[in-house]
Amino acid sequence: MNQYLVSAICLLSVLRPCLAHSWIDILYATDPDTGTIRSTGYIRNYQGHIDLDETYHLLDPTAASAVCASNQQTATYSSEYPMLTARPGDNITAHYEENGHVTLDSLAPDYKPHPGYYAWLWTGEPGTELTTVGEMLEVDNVLAGPFTFDDGKCAVAEGNPFGAGRTVQPCVATFWLPYGLVSGTYSLVWAWHFPKIPACETGATLEFYTSCLDIYVDNS
Repeated sequence: MNQYLVSAICLLSVLRPCLAHSWIDILYATDPDTGTIRSTGYIRNYQGHIDLDETYHLLDPTAASAVCASNQQTATYSSEYPMLTARPGDNITAHYEENGHVTLDSLAPDYKPHPGYYAWLWTGEPGTELTTVGEMLEVDNVLAGPFTFDDGKCAVAEGNPFGAGRTVQPCVATFWLPYGLVSGTYSLVWAWHFPKIPACETGATLEFYTSCLDIYVDNS
């Protein structure tokens, strides 16, 4: 594995193999003062809860590998699945399915789930975006995280070997937009590392999944 990627992933502790899959299904922007949902949005080119369309799997990528799926490399949205809009300071909430990686997986050496971590990444400047894995792994591009993939509540089914007592519900990710952002469109990457073997161990394959999206921030 490229030594730069090993060093970067160990430093971030966020961003291996099995048929893993997950993606961001829906996002909400909430007023931090009133708790009112300001808007609802989706990832780029969202087509619905469809594994084939929404899963983007990067297995042992190089620094030059594209960070977004081919159908998410441009800011494409529809009236049914629009871009999220928000204001500086808003609480952003996103939903994703655990798809068994929290409640069903039996992975060596302890034969329990190893759901891993995710982070939110960006350039911090409107009108610009992260395009390669190398750019994504720069520490300065972390907006929020790392967070554990398991939110402590989510489950894909009832009666799971792990996560006993949980009801069927999506995992919930939450972060805040910084105050003081200028108006414009900010591009974000949700990056999930699924480590069957810790990524810093010799011989571990780097495997992660991304969802790419945009938020129009209005500071008027």
